Amino acid sequence: MNRRAFLKIAAIASGAAIAGYYGPELLDMANTSVQSLDNQLQFGATSFVTDDQKIPHLLRRAGFGASPSELAYFESLGVTSAVDRLLNYESIDDSGLASEPGITMALTKKPPVGEIVNLVGWWVERMINTPRPLEEKMTMFWHNHFATAIYKVRYPYLMFNQNQLLRTNAMGNFRDLLMGITDDPAMLIWLDGARSKKNAPNENYGREVMEVFTMGVGNYTEDDVKAAARAFTGYQIDKSGNSFFNPNQHDNGMKTFLGQTGNFGPEDIVNILASHPATAQSISRKLFTYFAYDDPSDDTVNRLANVYTTTDGNIKAVVEAILNSDEFWSTQAYLALVKSPVDYLTTALRSLGATANPKAIVATLNNMGQLPFDPPSVFGWPDGAAWINTSTMIDRYNFPLLIRNPDNATVAFEDSLDTATRTLFPEGLPSDVMQVIQQSTDSLTSTAEKVRNLIRLTMSTPYYNLN
Repeated sequence: MNRRAFLKIAAIASGAAIAGYYGPELLDMANTSVQSLDNQLQFGATSFVTDDQKIPHLLRRAGFGASPSELAYFESLGVTSAVDRLLNYESIDDSGLASEPGITMALTKKPPVGEIVNLVGWWVERMINTPRPLEEKMTMFWHNHFATAIYKVRYPYLMFNQNQLLRTNAMGNFRDLLMGITDDPAMLIWLDGARSKKNAPNENYGREVMEVFTMGVGNYTEDDVKAAARAFTGYQIDKSGNSFFNPNQHDNGMKTFLGQTGNFGPEDIVNILASHPATAQSISRKLFTYFAYDDPSDDTVNRLANVYTTTDGNIKAVVEAILNSDEFWSTQAYLALVKSPVDYLTTALRSLGATANPKAIVATLNNMGQLPFDPPSVFGWPDGAAWINTSTMIDRYNFPLLIRNPDNATVAFEDSLDTATRTLFPEGLPSDVMQVIQQSTDSLTSTAEKVRNLIRLTMSTPYYNLN
């Protein structure tokens, strides 16, 4: 389980990372909070989170935390209405967000220096400020699922367009999303689809669409890969960066794919895959582990797969079933996941009402191993305990020093130390952890120093680092 692994790894990594850089103060905080959380947590799918844990838990999983005012609003709605509000975000006005990043909105032979910073900064800014947090959370889910990287695609414009595709279809029909990603120019470059022609079909997309994007390993043969590759031939990209289907380069021959025979083209393969029972299982399992916890039972996955099947692949229906499930609200799910670098950073800035330099954000995410638009492979990023080691822990402890204007924490500090720490962990830290923060904060003079120290120590606790 991620949280148990995190506590063990964090205790080791924290000691090694902190001792040489920060001295005993932060080391005491890490060790105290690791032990406190280890003693406090109860595991099991039959017991449920307490009332004061419900909305913070929901907003961490279906969004990126919340500012104090946002938290109060969702608590006033109650759990049922809060879930509905997050799910049905289409009617919520988000016109205040920047619609485009500062990049060249066309293909260029050599993209200008700095555009990846602008692109990442634009998306992180959306995550921090969006009134539709689940929309961005799901966009990140699909970005990791259909992992495509700038280092091969090269054109920020195409990565931006793919990001918009994922956002538009984030909670729609999986078949439509899969078809959209199949002829997406960034994906056509990433998995060599634009070079796949009838006389030389490329198998990369035909393989990954089954292994990674839909059914998973063990549900297809090498002959199915070859048939899919033939069916996907014919896509090309024009000079403006748009994809088009060239019938002269498409293999029109008969193909046998997953036991079915026909003159299959791209839409036929997508339809077969999207409606396959193994796809229903795979997508449902992956969504559950994203929102709840690892290793769900077969009964849980089968129940969600049935929702997928009976709604013809409706993603929103599956997510709704997860967020309303007993498993999601169980103590087994509470603080069960390690915050990814993106969650770690965006939750802090959103909760604190703070800012950070875009270059510092990009450098921090890159150093912690999760730079948006640049996943390491078609399998996306690792997760869980993989985020925690001596190197990444140092970057986690350094990032609070880069935060600017933490207005929410500063205002809350005027009330009490406890209120201020709740901007980052709304349920409240236990007394032994608060004692360490209190002792450290008392030694400082200015309010700005106290707030900065409070943020640094709170963000070093497993309470904050777990989701």
